[in-house]
Parts: sequence; structure tokens; C-alpha cells
Amino acid sequence: MPVPTLVLNFGHSVLNSLSDYTEAASEIYRHYRQGLNIVAVTSAQGDATDVLMAEARRIGPEGASESGGARNLPELLQLGERRSAALLALALERIGAPAFVRQARDLGLTASGDPMNAELTGLKTGQLLQDLKDHDIVVMPGYVAIGELDRAVLLGRGGADLTALYVADQLGAPALLLKDVEGVFDRDPKTAEPGGLRKYRRISYADLRRKAEPLVSARAVDYAEGVGQRFRIGTPGISDYTEVGDVTDAPEPARSRPKLKIAMMGLGTVGGGVFRRVEALDDRFEIVKVMVRSPGKYIDQGYTPDLLTTDAADLLAASPDIFIDVSGPVEPALSLTRDMLSAGVHVVSANKQAIATGGQALLDHAQESDGSLLFSSAAGGGMPVLEMCIRERGRIARVEALLNGTTNFMLGEMGKGLSYEDALQIAQDRGYAEADPTADVDGLDAAAKIRLVSLLGFGEEIGVDEIARDTLDGVAERKVPGKVLKRVSRVVGDAGNGVVADLRLKALSPNNFIAKADGEDAHAVFDFTDGDRYVIRGKGAGRWPTTESVMADLYDVSEAG
Repeated sequence: MPVPTLVLNFGHSVLNSLSDYTEAASEIYRHYRQGLNIVAVTSAQGDATDVLMAEARRIGPEGASESGGARNLPELLQLGERRSAALLALALERIGAPAFVRQARDLGLTASGDPMNAELTGLKTGQLLQDLKDHDIVVMPGYVAIGELDRAVLLGRGGADLTALYVADQLGAPALLLKDVEGVFDRDPKTAEPGGLRKYRRISYADLRRKAEPLVSARAVDYAEGVGQRFRIGTPGISDYTEVGDVTDAPEPARSRPKLKIAMMGLGTVGGGVFRRVEALDDRFEIVKVMVRSPGKYIDQGYTPDLLTTDAADLLAASPDIFIDVSGPVEPALSLTRDMLSAGVHVVSANKQAIATGGQALLDHAQESDGSLLFSSAAGGGMPVLEMCIRERGRIARVEALLNGTTNFMLGEMGKGLSYEDALQIAQDRGYAEADPTADVDGLDAAAKIRLVSLLGFGEEIGVDEIARDTLDGVAERKVPGKVLKRVSRVVGDAGNGVVADLRLKALSPNNFIAKADGEDAHAVFDFTDGDRYVIRGKGAGRWPTTESVMADLYDVSEAG
């Protein structure tokens, strides 16, 4: 079954600074985790095109401008979009999302006519579809295409909008244009009083031109109208869009979003990453209290003393809207999660041991409370394996996955000839392994994730003792020439008798999809009862992949509220 695709365009207004690429990567991951392949089309960062144009005027022939006057001007101006695409791909790589950069020439994106304002004429959709199959996420620059004599040509101001709509139309995929406003309003939201602002859920092409002409390039709107293409306009991190098409609805009062208070437990490798990301979103969230074991350690790192506590009661007393658990042990995390849910507080948890121990009873408790429980970051790191389990429950026959990026990284290093001790030290130095690596190397970490896969994907609770586990002991003696050694988590439905689950060291062919996961990468294969198969990929260890999963859950809670 083909994987549905979404085309996203990131306008220059949402790529103003380097930090904006982090948010753009988050936006891509939010959609990717829902089971979509993504084509991300980038505009140049901020005023990069204007800066390049100024350079052209200084060094180029007289009369050089964006309307023409210099044959080689497109070669210079395209650099803004190409740089932007590379930066976005790097931001995606940091969070473990499988991104691949493609240029207009690679994809056969052709155009004819005026080199500064060309008309798109073609796209190698087969190449793009193959790239999506191989990599899930393709990042490409907008605004630029390939013209006569194999030279770069440009698509005019706002050409990235046109690129995104054209690519989406050729793929038969939906398109979402991301701007610095949440959609189309009856007045300019940047200058209007917020109380009286009204938003269009649907707006016609003609009304879009009249009411928000600068928001989307006129050529892009004309193209969409000409082919009967509907598209959406929105902003990163908020799933509240305006759809552009044939119909205009009466505008509705704009949604008000109060700032949400957040309490956290844990400031370790992942916790520190989450703290930094949440703190940067101070228009949406406020961190009110953080529970740690040793406040002095974090005060020395620059955290505010009043923010820190060692008492769980202080977290509840802070009256948070959301509780984020990025701690490790089962307790006090499990008890505090129950207490937060009982108090109507939403919980976002990366604590796989606590959630697996709580099991179905904890899920039932969340269902009965006013708070929601989200924990996609508890397994898979940047690989959305639990989302797949939830989405496809009832048709999953078998899951095989690498659920511990730390040991996958170590096995890869040991396969290169390093000792266990040296491989572990490198993993710890890079933040993949904790100071005490026992849970990783003995399989307890992966076993907790296997329990979650069984619970969410098969509706079966299993105990840790029911999972046969191979440790990393004796790995050197188990090497097989021509094979790749991986420790594979497996959960298989057993014909009405529950599930069979194990964690085994396997010598795999190098061509095996799971064997192709290098370093801290993670791969998973889902086989379905109807014979279909689905593969997903990402990074299974590290601060930023797990942080991104936490942030995706946090955005979901925020949007639902």
C-alpha cells in the first residue's frame, strides 16, 4: 500500500533565523509521525535573496535586478534556497528524521521562458517517488528550476509557493504552505486588535487575492485555481489552517491560546534538551517547576534555584497544565503520573519503564481522568514506532525492530574491531549511553519498549520475564563473516494465544532492511495480517531524537487543549 505524501512549503517569513530551522524540523516530524512521507520545499532564509541581489548589483552588470539584466543572476539567487534546504536537512538529521536533499536538476524540475520568471513545465515524479520510498523525507529548494541549455532559472518572487503547489499537483498530494500567521484573517493579524480578529476556515482563490495578496504569490494562486487544486495555509506547530479553494465561509472568531504551565521531572541528557526547546517557546509554554535529585548540580549549570525542587508535592502545588516526565526509574514517576492524571493534568512521558510497569491499568486510569497520557518518546527515539502501533492496532501480525539505539551503535563499533569497553565509552561520550549502561546492554531498556509495542500494537500485556533476552556478553564470539550482527526486538501475534516476544542477537544479511541501520539509527518492520508491510526509520538514541518525540507529544497536547 503506497504511503501518503504531504508537501510542505516553508516560507521565508518562518525561516528568519537558524533557530527557525529547528521548529521547521519539528513541523515535519509532527506530520511524519502520523504515517506520512514528506516533501519539504524551502524558501531562502529571511532576507537572504535581498542580500544576494545587493551583491549582484555591486559586482554585476548595470541594470541587474530581479526582473532581469544579467544572464547569470539565477545562479547566484538560487543559493539562498539551496542553503536553506541544506540547513533544514541538517536540522532533521539532528533529530533523527530520515531526510534527503534533492536539487531541481536531480528531480527534473524544468521550466521555460523568462529566466527570472519562468513557467514550470515538468517534474520526474518517478524519481521523487523513489526518493520518498528510500528516505521518507525529501527536502528541495523552491524558486529554482532548470531551463534551456540546462541552466538554472527562477520562478519569480514567491516562487517557492509555486514550486510546492506544482510538486503537490504532480504527485496528487495535499499541500500546506507555512507562513508566520495561522491562516487567512479578515484583517492583518499583525496589526489588528486580537480580540476582534476573525479567521477564515475556507476561502476562495479570488477572496484570497483580495484579502491577503502578499501572503501567497499571485502566480501560485493562479496555478492552483487553474488546475482546481485546494491547498492549506498555516504556521508551524499549530494544526489550525485555512483551506484555499472555490468556497469562502463566513470568518469565525480567532482561537485564543493561553500560555500553558509545565512541570518537569528530570534534567538529564534528554531533560536538558526538552528544557531548552520548551524555554524557547515562551509564547506558548512556561516551565514552572522541575524536580531533580541534586539541585546544586543544576544551579551550577545556570538553572534558577527557585525553579528546582526535590519534592514531588511541589510539582503538583505548582498547578501545571502539563507534566513532562523525562526521568528514568519507575518510581516516583509512576505514582506521580497517576496523581497528575487524577488532578486533570496532561502527562507527556519518555519514561518507558514507568509506562510499561503501569501497563493497561495506567492507560485505563488516563482514559477515566480529565488529563491525557502521551508517551511516544518512550520507545524508538526519533522513530515513531509507537504511533504506528496505535494507528494500525488490529491488523499487525509481526513487528521486528531495533529498539535500543545505544546497543546498535555499540555493536557497529565492535564490528569495526573496538572492544566492548571502548565502544561503550564512545557511546557515553556522545550521550547515547547513560553512566550506568546496565539497562541498555542487558536488554531491560529494549524489553520495556517491547512491552509497550505488545500493549499498544496487540493489546497484550506481557511481563519482562516473558521476554527472552540476549545481552552483549560474548558478542565477539558470535560474529559471522559476511553478516551484520544486530540485537532485534520481535513481537509476533500467536493466533489468538497472545504474543511471542524476544530480544535476540541475529546475524543478518547486509541487504536486510534492519541490518542497514548504522550507528544509533533504528529501523522497524511491520508485517500486517493482510500481507502488507511497512518500514520506518529514525534515530533510536541521543538527546535530540528523543527530545523531538517529547516535543511532538507536547504540541499535540497543546493543540487538543
